[in-house]
Amino acid sequence: MYTSSELAALVGQVRDAADRRLSVLPGGDIAAALEQTKAMISSIDVEPAECRELAAASTVPSVEDAAMAIGMSTDSATGAVTALSLVAGLDQGVLAQVSDPSEQLAKCSSMTMTASGIKVAVTITSVEGASGLPGAVAYRTDTVLPDGSTQSIVRAQVVHHGMLITSVASGGEIGADAVRRAGALLDSAAAQVQ
Repeated sequence: MYTSSELAALVGQVRDAADRRLSVLPGGDIAAALEQTKAMISSIDVEPAECRELAAASTVPSVEDAAMAIGMSTDSATGAVTALSLVAGLDQGVLAQVSDPSEQLAKCSSMTMTASGIKVAVTITSVEGASGLPGAVAYRTDTVLPDGSTQSIVRAQVVHHGMLITSVASGGEIGADAVRRAGALLDSAAAQVQ
């Protein structure tokens, strides 16, 4: 069982697709961000309702009583952001859900989220080939904003030696490049976890 500081040390060893080390977020910042995100998500109405958890998962994993560390890398030239989270100590039920989200992804491929009276359409599609790790899954979330622009992220995750490893790529070139960035980060992190 890892502690949060041991996970932070692992995250500090990981390199992104451009071979840059990740910036490790301080534990206090992670706790504050999780609380803010939970509060924000509880104020959002999600249709269909059973997709609320998946909508929330794309921003914040459920980590009650678990150890966690987060690292990020930003490419100032392209605006591409890649983030990595390592979570240890999750119970088997949570890990099993994460290992095979296909049923939830199929149910929630098209959602509507409403916050403060503003509705946005969200589509989720599975992505192939992000990682060669056994059991790794990846999906792309596209959110159409009120101004007509689309915000996209690619999320890849795997349960590796009992640890949930998640990488998210956003900004920059979102197509194949984001899939490559998310997959490379996942593979790099898994190589650190023995």
